[in-house]
Amino acid sequence: MTELPDNILHLPQYQVLGCKSTDDEMHFQVDVPDPIACEECGVQGEFVRFGKRDVPYRDLPIHGKRVTLWVVRRRYTCRACKTTFRPQLPEMVDGCRMTLRLHEYVEKESFNHPYTFVAAQTGLDEKTVRDIFNARAEFLGRWHRFETPRILGIDELYLNKRYRCILTNIEERTLLDLLATRRQDVVTNYLMKLKDRQKVEIVSMDVEPLPGSGQGCAAPGPYRGR
Repeated sequence: MTELPDNILHLPQYQVLGCKSTDDEMHFQVDVPDPIACEECGVQGEFVRFGKRDVPYRDLPIHGKRVTLWVVRRRYTCRACKTTFRPQLPEMVDGCRMTLRLHEYVEKESFNHPYTFVAAQTGLDEKTVRDIFNARAEFLGRWHRFETPRILGIDELYLNKRYRCILTNIEERTLLDLLATRRQDVVTNYLMKLKDRQKVEIVSMDVEPLPGSGQGCAAPGPYRGR
């Protein structure tokens, strides 16, 4: 592998050992310093290395190329408590085998682009992108309420085996809310009770509202089908 400066990845806790590049991808081998203390008992300096392997983690694309970090993952045995452990990696989401910054990027971009596009761009499989989106959408739908937008987007989303209504702030490219259903009466009732609904100037929908649905008139401002 080609030797490169450590700061090329902007991950200061990792040492870049080398890099291989193709037309579409970049592969970095990176190492992480030994832990300070045993993660089980907290004793310092009483552990020894006990095997290693290179584990792939996806990272943000560089110059349009998909990036894989091959992290040298070591196991350690603590002589104090006899425990064998593998330290937690900084800036990584272990459950998804990717960097934290890529995970946050996918959370954002999956609201703005099809899963297939985000998957092709990052090198992830489509299911992983969909799972990240679903988890984020559920969290936002349960806990977050955002400011009423000037341009309101209304769309449908198939999530957890059922169709739901998703409302977005088109200008800010953010989620406004995620309703439990796309039923017309529920959507209309939500729009009628929307806080500061007079701030909405344009309502944009993927499809024409069904006759009598009220979706085209529940929020103020011109209606525009997409």
